[in-house]
Amino acid sequence: MIKVALTGGIASGKSVVARLMVRCGAYLIDADTLAKEAVRPDSVVWRRIVRTFGRDITNRRREIDRERLGKLIFSNSQKRQQLNAIIHPWVYAEYQRRARILAKDHPDGVLLFDVPLLFETNVQQRFDHIIVAYVDKQTQIRRIMTRDNLRRSEALERINAQLPLSQKRRDAEYVIDTRMPIADLRREVRAAYNALQLIH
Repeated sequence: MIKVALTGGIASGKSVVARLMVRCGAYLIDADTLAKEAVRPDSVVWRRIVRTFGRDITNRRREIDRERLGKLIFSNSQKRQQLNAIIHPWVYAEYQRRARILAKDHPDGVLLFDVPLLFETNVQQRFDHIIVAYVDKQTQIRRIMTRDNLRRSEALERINAQLPLSQKRRDAEYVIDTRMPIADLRREVRAAYNALQLIH
């Protein structure tokens, strides 16, 4: 099975690229979905986060309030690193467990791991190929402000918490610009998928 990392930045269009790759036939594991599973109430990861950041980051249902936690970590790189050190080992271990099952069942398949912080967590060497979903910074800012109802300064805070997309694209084999019309984007993704299958 070919292991492909799909990365990018906040609001760079990764989810759209992932959906289109799945339509082509790829098997998807999503890091954000795994991270949400990791922090379910009373899990080991949940307990470590609450111990580290305090009960104030939970809501009345004892779930971690993502918005509250986001405001805390995006403005503080040390706290962000603390959170990543708690969540990421669990996410990658769970990815590897699921990848082994998929590889056994679909040895000729393409496995796509949608992982926003691929380079930030320095795990790019675990994958056979890397795709970056790319947009320019102004488009990123506009998308975040519209999608999350944030001020420009808040959008920039979130963008600056990750490596610049211009840097990520330099280290990718495939760069997919998500500003193009959806029909063109569909063709671009199909071409990348076909190329991956040929390599296999």
